[in-house]
Amino acid sequence: MKIFQVITVSEYGGAQSVVASLLHELNKDKTNQLYVLYGGEGEAWQHLDSRIKRIRLSAHRKDASIKDLALLFRLIYLRFKYKPDVVHLHSSKMGLLGRIAFSKESVVYTVHGFDSIRKAFRKYLFLEKLLQKRAARIVGVSHYDVKCMAEEGIEGNVEMVYNGLQDHTLEKNDTDLEFEATLRELKTKYPKMMMCISRISKQKKFELFLDIAELMSEYAFVWIGNKQPIEGLPENVYCLGECHFAHRCLSYADLFVLPSNYEGLPISVIEALSYGKPVVASDVGGLSEMLTGDNGYVVQNNAEEFVEKIRLILENDELYTQKSKNARQSYLNNFTISRMIEGYKTVYQKVLTAKKR
Repeated sequence: MKIFQVITVSEYGGAQSVVASLLHELNKDKTNQLYVLYGGEGEAWQHLDSRIKRIRLSAHRKDASIKDLALLFRLIYLRFKYKPDVVHLHSSKMGLLGRIAFSKESVVYTVHGFDSIRKAFRKYLFLEKLLQKRAARIVGVSHYDVKCMAEEGIEGNVEMVYNGLQDHTLEKNDTDLEFEATLRELKTKYPKMMMCISRISKQKKFELFLDIAELMSEYAFVWIGNKQPIEGLPENVYCLGECHFAHRCLSYADLFVLPSNYEGLPISVIEALSYGKPVVASDVGGLSEMLTGDNGYVVQNNAEEFVEKIRLILENDELYTQKSKNARQSYLNNFTISRMIEGYKTVYQKVLTAKKR
């Protein structure tokens, strides 16, 4: 099977992690011919097998512009040059251009969080509705996303596949972790450590993270993923920057915190659960499907609610131990890489079967 994975940018992130995992797992079947088409510098593909063909489409550019016409024609050219059996589109921009460029019978389009369109970029919602039948299958990464698409009239060709992640806790770590010395020092300085792994953007509520930290000054609050140094932080807040193996930092955390305006099914939370870390996160997107009370909580976006649930988990050793076990088990039950791969293989097979009719 000849498969295109197409995504707008290739910096480290949740959607990029999904694409890299798909490519890695699908590459185990040597009959597959795999291609990743992307914008940016390709950071997220550094560790992919050399058999997987990389095709850089453009510079790092999320925003729409007149230059996208050239990108559209490039996609059309690649369609006829390689004749892929399945074209898997990721992100709203490639979801739009790809559905125009490629045959609709070949297209699978994963919406990595429908609220990013419905709430943050609502001006593009009419295009999603207009192009909904220009894909054989549209995939939501949570039941919440599928429900929201149906509310906007996008249904009929929609599937649900949870994001999944390989079990990093089983990996041999043969490279140094950039922040290890700092994290070890913080573990001796503070009794507990909260952690968030995310870029800093309008989507993420970094100011809320700071508010929570100020109300819990006895604990360390660590943010990993900021591109630039941040000045004027509370004394117990540490923004350590970007890290190539950020998930490994989770072994030092006691609890994962994710304040956000909207989400799909965040990879960072799946990583935290895989390490057995309870999570307190904003009640947005598919997070309520991930955090059920047994393994963590979803709360409204105010500092007091976050603090209440964090204290509830951390200040009862027996409860903390149980929630940690439940966090790990919820990962194994729902968010493994094998579950995601089987879901997408089923979707791909539906596409191929329909094309043969």
